[in-house]
Amino acid sequence: MQLTQIIRRPILTEKTNNIQGNNVYTFEVDWAANKFQIKQAVEFIFNVKVAAIRTLKMDKKAKRLGRFNGFLNRYKKAYVTLKEGFVINYYPEEAAAKEAEQAKAAQKAQAKAAEKEAAQAKEAALAEKLAAKKAKQDAQDTPAKDKAN
Repeated sequence: MQLTQIIRRPILTEKTNNIQGNNVYTFEVDWAANKFQIKQAVEFIFNVKVAAIRTLKMDKKAKRLGRFNGFLNRYKKAYVTLKEGFVINYYPEEAAAKEAEQAKAAQKAQAKAAEKEAAQAKEAALAEKLAAKKAKQDAQDTPAKDKAN
């Protein structure tokens, strides 16, 4: 069996989303696949290191659609625990958008800091100019006071 045929799809539910915080990901896998094959497939497809795998077989469930009786197919579920530092990203577009948003925010913060720095430099130049003007005025007033005395 080829590695790309072992993992059928990720199982994305509220429960599996909660356990992803513990670095545990859930997949529907081929019925005949064993843990070793699942580990090889996950490491090959997602380029991560697997710490542990737990599997369980889900039996078929009786379902009705209107007046018709039927079944949901049986499948095998695998809980894959990854080693620390590894993450599986199901939505690469979301990650790219998030990175772009972070870059934009960083650029905005940098522009704001540069603007603040420019304002401080302008204020310092203005203060220096005022100090020079006052010193010049004091120099002119001092001889006038000396003549008056």
